[in-house]
Order: sequence, then C-alpha cells, then structure tokens
Amino acid sequence: MSPIRTYLVVYGILALGHLLLQISLAVLDHRRQRTYVRPGIEWTPSVSVIVPVYNEDIAVLHDCLRSIDAVDYPRLEAIVVDDRSPNRESLMDLLEEYAGGRIRVVLQPDNRGKRVSQRAVLDEARGDIIVTIDSDTTITRDGIRNLVSHFADPEIGAVTGDVRVRNRTTNLLTRLISYRYWNAFHQERAAQSVFRTVMCCSGPFSAYRRSVVEAVKEDYVTQRFLGEECTFGDDRHLTNLVLRSGYKVLFDADAVSYTEVPTTIRQYLRQQLRWNKSFYREMVWSLRNIRRPHPYLLLDLVLQGVLPFLLMAALALTALQGVEHGPSVVERYLGVLAAIALLRAAYGVVRTRDAGFFLFVVYGFMHVLLLIPVRFYALATLRRTHWGTRVLPRHAHAAASTG
Repeated sequence: MSPIRTYLVVYGILALGHLLLQISLAVLDHRRQRTYVRPGIEWTPSVSVIVPVYNEDIAVLHDCLRSIDAVDYPRLEAIVVDDRSPNRESLMDLLEEYAGGRIRVVLQPDNRGKRVSQRAVLDEARGDIIVTIDSDTTITRDGIRNLVSHFADPEIGAVTGDVRVRNRTTNLLTRLISYRYWNAFHQERAAQSVFRTVMCCSGPFSAYRRSVVEAVKEDYVTQRFLGEECTFGDDRHLTNLVLRSGYKVLFDADAVSYTEVPTTIRQYLRQQLRWNKSFYREMVWSLRNIRRPHPYLLLDLVLQGVLPFLLMAALALTALQGVEHGPSVVERYLGVLAAIALLRAAYGVVRTRDAGFFLFVVYGFMHVLLLIPVRFYALATLRRTHWGTRVLPRHAHAAASTG
C-alpha cells in the first residue's frame, strides 16, 4: 500500500473510531440520565442567576426575563448586569416591569466586557449556586431545578444544560445549526459527561458551585493569552478552572434552554471564528494547567483539535490520487465522508425520530468548505481578542460555545 493510501486509511480509522466512541459513550450517558434519581423537592440550595446584558434586543431580553421570572424554584434571585449598553434607556423601561420581584438590575458605569460584568455582581449575589444565562436565551420552568439537583453530590463543581435553537425555523442555516447543537450536547458533551469531564459549560445556561467560582474568579477575569486580555471564550475558561480545581462537570439533558443563533453565513462564520480561537487557546491552557486530566478528556481534546487538519490533508492527498488514478478515487473518498456524516445523522434520527437530521450531511460539506478554513484563520489570528460580534444584529449574539 502506498504512503498516501496508508495515511488515508489511518485517518479514516481515527475519524470513524472517534465518532463511534462518542456515540457509544453518549448512549451510556443517555441511559444513565434516564435512571438518575434527583434529590427530593425539599433539597433547594439558594440560587443566584446572573444575566449579563449588552445592547440586547429588548423583545428578546423581555422573553429571557419572563422565562426566569416563571421558574419553578423557591430560593432564587436574578441579577441583570448591564455592561453600559447604548440602549440603556430602553433597557430600564423594560426592567421596571420586574421591579420589586426576584429580578434586580446592576448598571455598570463603563463598558468593560462580560467577565468584568459577572465579577461585579458575584460579591453581592447570595446564592449557593450561581446560574449563568445569556440575555438572548429562555429557559424552561424546571430547568434550574434540574441543574441544581446535581450539586447534592459534593464532587460536582459545574453542570451545563441542553441548549436548543430558538429560531431554528428561520432558514436552512438555523435549522442546520440546531442539528449541530443537538450533536454538540447529546453526543459530544454527553460522551464527556460519562467521565464527568465536560469541557465547556455553555454560556446560555449553566450552573456552578458558588465556592468554586469564588476561588477562581480572579483568574477568570484576569486571563491573558499571548500578552493580550481574553475577551471571549468565558464559558470554556470558567469550566476549565472548575476542572483544574479538581471538581467534576456534568451535562443534564433535562435542563433545557432555547437561544438565538446567527441567521446569515457571515454572522455564523464570525461566531465560529471566535469559538475556534477560544477552543485552541483553552486547549493549550488545559494541557498546561489541569493536573492528571482524565484520559478521555485528553483524547477528545487532542482529536477535536487535530482531526480537522488531518481531514484537509486527506482531501488534498485524495485530489492528488485523483489526478494520478482518475476521478473514481475522489468519488470513493467523498462517499466515505458522506457515509460518516450519515452515521452521525442516523444517531440523531434514532434518538429524536426527526428525519431532518439527514440534513446533517449538508452541514458536513459546509464544515469542510467553510468551517475548517475558519480554523486555520483562527490559529493565524489568535492574538486578536476583539469581541467581533457586538455590532451585529440580534441573532448574532448567541454565545453557546459548541466547540
């Protein structure tokens, strides 16, 4: 066998093996969650919900706050912290509707970023559990109770909920993203959750043990990379700090939230650029700072980081084979890639009974043509830490890092 064909076979084994391992572990986690016995309703540690806001669409924020106000949980406070939004006057008109209830507001005097805004209210938050919710996200009535139930185990430091796409019916792109989100949570995070090593508690809806957040908050706010202040990837870094502290991190499929996602390719690529930068930055941080990481965490982290680049090399070598041996070589290899995408989609279909998951094949080709080049660009521009999405329309705000 030629070196090129050997490489293609090895890559295929790695990619397919990683996928099958993830699916197998996700099935185990699904079964575990179906048999999980939550503590009784009398177990209700106090909860502080923190909602950072910057120039959010008022209607979207209203839906967010209304969903929090309707939560079925007794010992709960919610703090909306505005990072000096240009639309602060309209924001205050909205917040007056909730005055005197479980929701209050803190106004930052200057625009300092999401992490600083969260830090500003941590000292006055009274909850034993800190729940983070993005301002473009709504949650279900039992979502917080489901997240909080896991903290009865003293080893648990953080839990991430199931983030779904609120505007999934807008167009084909938002529908594809909704399937990608399901895959990110019910396959990737579910597999990590088997070993209690979820690597990213997504910003739209996650919970943290207060004592852990207190211990790491300064490292969280002051993070720097290559000499630059880190202004994105906050959810992934906070999760890594929890793991570094020796605590476990879980995924709860029954703690459901709905968030807005980009509606245009341009918005989506800008979002993905930010996410990819934070992924590679945090991969380096994890390898250097987490002592004795779980073997699956290492395996998953490394494979997620390198497989896209191995795929590009495989495609380039396949093209060379096509020039030498004819287009049938390329057709066969593209067929293999499509089959892998179909396998990924089939798992979603089996679990959800939604045949639309077969559209994930389209996402697979979008991944090759658009998202992998974004990864290359992300690596080349890691020093650039500007936020990159604040000036976009409301649907570009979604901050659920799917990694």
